Amino acid sequence: MKILEHIAQEIAVKTTEILGYPISITDKEGYIIGSTDRTRLGIFHQPSLEVLKNNGLVTCYAQEEPKILPGVSVPLMFSNKPIGVLGIVGDPAEVEKYVQLVKNQVEMMCQEAFRKEVLELESKMVEVFVQQIIHFENDANTDHILQYAKTLGYDLDISRACLLIDVDIDMSSLNSSSNVSDRFSLPYFQREALDFLSLIFRETKDDIVSFLNVERFIIIKAFRSNEAHLAFLDKLKQKLEKLNKFLESKYTFSASIAVGDLKLGIRGIAESYRNASKAMQVGKRGNPLPKIYLYDDWDITLQLLPKELAPDLRRKLTSMIQPLIDQDNFDVLVSTFLGYCKHNMNVSETSRNLFIHRNTIIYRLERINELTSLNSGNFEHCMLLYTAIRQYEETTHA
Repeated sequence: MKILEHIAQEIAVKTTEILGYPISITDKEGYIIGSTDRTRLGIFHQPSLEVLKNNGLVTCYAQEEPKILPGVSVPLMFSNKPIGVLGIVGDPAEVEKYVQLVKNQVEMMCQEAFRKEVLELESKMVEVFVQQIIHFENDANTDHILQYAKTLGYDLDISRACLLIDVDIDMSSLNSSSNVSDRFSLPYFQREALDFLSLIFRETKDDIVSFLNVERFIIIKAFRSNEAHLAFLDKLKQKLEKLNKFLESKYTFSASIAVGDLKLGIRGIAESYRNASKAMQVGKRGNPLPKIYLYDDWDITLQLLPKELAPDLRRKLTSMIQPLIDQDNFDVLVSTFLGYCKHNMNVSETSRNLFIHRNTIIYRLERINELTSLNSGNFEHCMLLYTAIRQYEETTHA
């Protein structure tokens, strides 16, 4: 069994430190794969085959053969099958009383190592599955994804919404963590964060939790009804607070959450993922608290609107405001206009919040009217100009 080969030497060394007696571990063929005395590694140990054959304890006494040392040996079992032999070197009468205790400990370690290996394999399968489903484009891949889902036990006939968790990582803080050495701190954080996300977000077997990179995790959340979806969103702030409390206490990190819309099927999950990505991108710019960005939120939709325009319309809108763009004080005029829109096209309210004299705001708006041939007092014109400016900013800052 490969698992025993991977941990045999570590077991031998650590057990000897505690027990005080040399330890040896052989594989099913009788070759030593773990030993307190490293020079014995790889040596064929004939009595081990006798132990495996009898499936019981065998005592060895001092012999002239240097490869065989006095002590007791017992078979190591996994799933009721022998996988190797444990030997404790020493006076058989003295060491026999320890052999069953050490045997149980080694077998438990093999079980734990196997469990971790299975979990790691499942995690890798989930990673591959998530990558396939969020980047789904071609219906030809449907059967392959469905087979993956069946293997992992996921029902894809349930409506789902994608959640993206972005963690603001301070690498200096991570590397100074006292939990693990610097060399392994990043994978350790990733595993620990993934476990915590599963704890607070994975409520059914159809909820999928994985990571996309070191700083971004994904939850593909299953909902049996629209009411369940709404109830989950109501608790999202509380869940984010728990997550941030965990991250801040252990790593001084913080997280943001973006939620895509509720969709059905493979293509729907891919769309929800893309929409969650858009919500995260525009939401982080505003940086509201709590850091929860819902694709279905009206504020997010307003910010997304300029990004979703067709290329031809983008060019047309840019051309319409080109005289404004060409002005040296373009940034000043635009910031005044956007503030005017934010404060409900109310000049007095805009003046108070921007700390600019009312007459200055009126002058700037009139200048914008001249340059664009639009009327800033008209709602439709304001909406058109707002969209034109925002899409221009999106293009220039992309």
